[in-house]
Amino acid sequence: MKRIVPVLLGVFLLAACEKEPDTGRLSNSFLVYTDYDRAADFGSFLTFYIPDSILLISGSKDAKYWDDVNALRIIGTCVSNLESRGYVRVDEKELADLGVQLSYVEDTYYFTNYNNPYWWWDYPGYWYPGYWGNWGGWYYPYSVTYNYSVGSLLAELIDLDGEEGSTQKLPVIWDAYMTGLLSGSNRLNASLAVEAVNQAFAQSPYLKN
Repeated sequence: MKRIVPVLLGVFLLAACEKEPDTGRLSNSFLVYTDYDRAADFGSFLTFYIPDSILLISGSKDAKYWDDVNALRIIGTCVSNLESRGYVRVDEKELADLGVQLSYVEDTYYFTNYNNPYWWWDYPGYWYPGYWGNWGGWYYPYSVTYNYSVGSLLAELIDLDGEEGSTQKLPVIWDAYMTGLLSGSNRLNASLAVEAVNQAFAQSPYLKN
């Protein structure tokens, strides 16, 4: 079930097949949206791999990464949540059942006139096809449509156990879109980001080994 949960400080979010939220009521809340593949058996996965930096989505033609203390705090929160659900972190992608993607929208330039979720295909950085293995692009087994905004955090779990091949697509079996995380100075509020990550897992009880 798709879930949109207003929490503390956020902005407007559009989700596929969802009734639009009342923006007046949500103007003082951040939003956490999660969805997942109904056919996925999350209990069958044991290990996960997560990079030690967050991909920055911007107008840059070159890949940019965020790896300061705040980024590591957000990554650590994701790791703690997954480990508390029974998953084991590994240091090598080749040994992982799940891949964890964390991205931060620093600039929405890249999303201009972009109307589907498969932006990974062309964007430089970790998630370019080939990073996780020999797959010919990305596949979401459910509808994903976001109104991306600056200051949004994206988290995704990808199934690394699927059959590889240039004609195969790597499924993203869970995703979270967290928005409204900027402070008054239009900088990411790391504490809100941590709360949002925790909320994303709280509203995804099916994520457990």
